[in-house]
Amino acid sequence: MGVETEKIVELTISRFDPETGKHYTSSYKVPVRKGTTLLEALMYIKDNLDGTLTFRHSCRMGICGSCAVNVNGKPMLACYTQVLDLKENRLLIEPLSNMRVIKDLVVDIDPFFEKLMKIKNYLVKPEAEFQKPHEFLQSPEDLKKFWDLTLCIKCSICYSACPATIDERFLGPASLTANYRFIADSRDQGGSERLKPMADNIWLCTQCNSCTLFCPKLVGCANAIVDDHSLLVETGDIPKTVKDVLESVYKYHNPMGTNQSKRVDWAKDLNITVFPETKKADILLFTCCSTTYDARNMEIAKAMAFILAKMGVSFTTLGTEEWCCGDHILRLGEKGLFEELAAHNIEMFRQFSAEKIVTLSPHCYNTFKKDKPYSDAKLNVVHYTQFLAEAIKKGIINPAKPVNRKVAYHDPCFLGKRNEVYDQPREILRSLPGLQLVEMKRTRQSSFCCGGGAGRVWTEEAESEKRPCVDRVKEALSLGVDTIAVACPFCVTTLEDAVKVLDVEGKIAVKDVLELLREAI
Repeated sequence: MGVETEKIVELTISRFDPETGKHYTSSYKVPVRKGTTLLEALMYIKDNLDGTLTFRHSCRMGICGSCAVNVNGKPMLACYTQVLDLKENRLLIEPLSNMRVIKDLVVDIDPFFEKLMKIKNYLVKPEAEFQKPHEFLQSPEDLKKFWDLTLCIKCSICYSACPATIDERFLGPASLTANYRFIADSRDQGGSERLKPMADNIWLCTQCNSCTLFCPKLVGCANAIVDDHSLLVETGDIPKTVKDVLESVYKYHNPMGTNQSKRVDWAKDLNITVFPETKKADILLFTCCSTTYDARNMEIAKAMAFILAKMGVSFTTLGTEEWCCGDHILRLGEKGLFEELAAHNIEMFRQFSAEKIVTLSPHCYNTFKKDKPYSDAKLNVVHYTQFLAEAIKKGIINPAKPVNRKVAYHDPCFLGKRNEVYDQPREILRSLPGLQLVEMKRTRQSSFCCGGGAGRVWTEEAESEKRPCVDRVKEALSLGVDTIAVACPFCVTTLEDAVKVLDVEGKIAVKDVLELLREAI
């Protein structure tokens, strides 16, 4: 290795001695050349620097997937990851999350495989079918429907990255994806028996997209779980909490169960124009169900209206013609109802003339950009953090009042992991005088979900210590901050609930970035 060394990389490795129960770290300087994988770097350490280092791999046995570790907070395969590609001089190597550490980088993966065993990872057919002397043929067209889902190598990265697995009831992304792989297989006759193992726990999924984001084989786990949801919705075998949300949207066009006539109550006395009285403006503000009906989150909408007025921008809302964007409804599996909501909103957008649509919720932003039929309409949509960060850069907004807070920013999954909007919220926060911005340990792509996606903000029934939001607030408290900043109304709801559960309302507050910006104007 030495003669071709391109640089020296320092690996700091999390260690655990099971005999003493001691956790500690060890650092090693490793010569790296082009093509050197992280697994080779670990082998170099074990062979040349420290024979006690323990890690798992089975590549030399022709079995892929066992060498996964966390590298600078992100789960990845050590055998697949080239050190130079990471473009770092120092790497922090830790065992996978959500699993018991056995020794150093070796974790107990039995729970992961035990959950895989709860579904049938094989074709289900009547016994008589297997006695017949013929093959079970699959057409190329049918194979395409599930082929990508067969690529899972059981590395458990998705399980490690998933916030819902802190609740042991959850089967996990790999199991739920494999289950749908067989459901989609035209040769399979498992039918309803495949739905039973997941019916009481799949609703814990928050659709944060971590499973898909970190999968080394690019398996679309999150979409497969949505398809699982759809099958359960079709059978009607869904929890009452989910049924109540879907019925509210069907009756009232919003999940809050509130009459549409109250959609603009948040704007009383603000002199805000609404559609159809106004059909043209620079900005169409899509407010989101949460910020129009939830008393706490109305403050977010009011802050945005205040800032837009200060900017001198002409804006309006769809008023009572704004229906739920349908993001949560789609992720819960009610695709028909989602399409009905989308068709209505798209027609309203068509009737309204605006330079761009600005959303308050990342969920609205994501579904307008990426989910058909919205994506086919090619809407000019931005999230408010993108819009306002640009306005601050151009000097249109000049935050001048001090905001004396120590703040940790929480990346909302539908803004960050699904759309890679990481910098703009931070740019806004850094522009506020007096504000000290602190990064969470789990941040950006590795941000830990608040637990509110896919309708869970309304259907939450888990015990407090098994809620992602509680875990996240504990992390913020460990940083000594007095405020958690977010850019999503659903994150506000879940994290404030966690603050109450932990009884720390006097120690830490949850604020939307909009609210903090308003303090500075």
